[in-house]
Amino acid sequence: MSDLNITAIIDTFVNQITAAVEAAAAKRLQTAIAGAFGTSPKRGPGRRAKQAVAPVAGEQAAAKRVRRVTPKVIRARKIQGQYLGALRALSAADKAKVQAVAKEKGVAAAVKMAKGLK
Repeated sequence: MSDLNITAIIDTFVNQITAAVEAAAAKRLQTAIAGAFGTSPKRGPGRRAKQAVAPVAGEQAAAKRVRRVTPKVIRARKIQGQYLGALRALSAADKAKVQAVAKEKGVAAAVKMAKGLK
């Protein structure tokens, strides 16, 4: 009786393996054929691709506006990056001192002070 039970389990297992191998082969074949015709294969699980939204009749398509960055903003971003980089290397007590200077005298003075504390 146990021989029949084991045989049935083995047959089920073999059938499942055969089906999995055939499915994988079919998927590889579909991907190869799709690639040969220049179409992209189906995406796997994950985030969906963005879909383009057609503009409503009478409206113009919203073009992305490119904002120009002024030299003043560039300088401010540069000094802010230097400030953050200088703070990262300091102890908590020194950070507090530098932050106090930044509030009173400005970020440029705080960067000079932080570089002196290193």
